[in-house]
Amino acid sequence: MKRNNREITRNLIKNIRQETSSLEEIYLQIESLIEKAEKTKDEQIFYNRAAGSILHDFYTGIEKIFCDIANKIDKGVPKAKDWHIKLLKSMAQSKENRPRVISLELMEELKEYLGFRHLFRNIYGAELKWDKLKILLVRIQENLWIEFKRQLNLFIKKIEEKSE
Repeated sequence: MKRNNREITRNLIKNIRQETSSLEEIYLQIESLIEKAEKTKDEQIFYNRAAGSILHDFYTGIEKIFCDIANKIDKGVPKAKDWHIKLLKSMAQSKENRPRVISLELMEELKEYLGFRHLFRNIYGAELKWDKLKILLVRIQENLWIEFKRQLNLFIKKIEEKSE
């Protein structure tokens, strides 16, 4: 059983690192997008759509990590209509088989990105507003991404220690 747990943990960590690498690529696109969008007001709709796509992909990548943790450690994602928010909240709680993944403060910040993703999927791109998009992008740049990686690495360290 212990060997199986180590294998599950190794596989989970490998998946987390792959997803984190994809998220890092998204993160690196933000500066260029903001710079170009701020230089020109022509064709702003295209920058708004690009920003919306980046924000959508950013939260989707984070949620993929959370789903993998839930499936491999928690025995599945929540089964409810509002499973996305339940999953996010569960990552800020310690469980019988794992430590918390993120802090309550980070969970509260990520709620806004979950909400944005829902909005993005349900409106037309022309309805996106640059000022609101920029705020979310800048928060990722300034601290959110760094803090998410820090907390995720701490989680990885703890589950590695537990599986030894």
